[in-house]
Amino acid sequence: MDNYKNKDIWFCVFNPAAGTKDIEKVRDKIEFELYKNNIEFELYFTKHKGDAISVVIDKIMEGFTKFIAAGGDGTVHEVVNAFFLQDFVPTDRITLAVIPTGTGNDWAKHHKLPLDISKAIDLITKDATDLQDIGIAQYYKGNKKKTEYFNNVAGMAYDAFVVKKLEQRKSKPNKFIYILSVLSYLFQYKLQKAKVRLNDREFVNKFYTINIGICKYSGGGMSLVPHAVHNDGKFAVTLAGNISKLDVVLNTYRFYNETLTEHPKIDAFYSKNIEVQSLNNNPVLLELDGELAGETPVTFDIIKKGLRFVVSDNSKI
Repeated sequence: MDNYKNKDIWFCVFNPAAGTKDIEKVRDKIEFELYKNNIEFELYFTKHKGDAISVVIDKIMEGFTKFIAAGGDGTVHEVVNAFFLQDFVPTDRITLAVIPTGTGNDWAKHHKLPLDISKAIDLITKDATDLQDIGIAQYYKGNKKKTEYFNNVAGMAYDAFVVKKLEQRKSKPNKFIYILSVLSYLFQYKLQKAKVRLNDREFVNKFYTINIGICKYSGGGMSLVPHAVHNDGKFAVTLAGNISKLDVVLNTYRFYNETLTEHPKIDAFYSKNIEVQSLNNNPVLLELDGELAGETPVTFDIIKKGLRFVVSDNSKI
């Protein structure tokens, strides 16, 4: 710690696999705008999934406390996990800026961050930050217990089933692909019986989906937790029980107009802690911020206002 020196320089993690745009053109635009705004930076291209986690942890050890995630929700997820997996620097001394260049950009949508690269970088110069909550998920992968952090939405049951299918196809889940997948995979999915514990209550049902949200949007603009507030110290929880496949199709419009919790068979809650257990031989799958993670049993806990990030001019509109 004696050799630790806070570097007033931004470390930019650029995911060349995010989005469908020309990689060189996007990189050149990012570099040009950073130079134009006199932002000192170091640029790093991620090489594979999970690469950003170890690289960012190493950079924190070197003295970096300012990070830019240039990519989609997966890139943001990895950078955020690096912040919380290290214990060298308190997370309130670390700042995240995001340049949304992915296909979904759901976290950026919640915080009203501009998709235009020049406007996103202009925000960095204004030195305005906000705080949001961070989720901790403890789950199983095989027979091993894992701990992972998430900054947006955790999805279980059908949500994770769809993410698994998309990962197998190596598809990028933008809005069109995701909603098409939600409908096309619907008839392959069998509802799973599970027990959900929250607020000293137990819910036993065959669940279509279970969503635990810090922010509102996932799956390329869907709002499955429309009641989410990113800094209230509580998860927004949506439980969709034994809903027929036809009912899902007929209510698809609710995924996008923030009325999902108005459906009579869908329950909405707020809770600081959640536990989910499977009640049959098939574990319930889990995805975090659009990335397939593991399976039940799963517990969720929250870190109130754990993440500091560069805020949009429009975030309070």
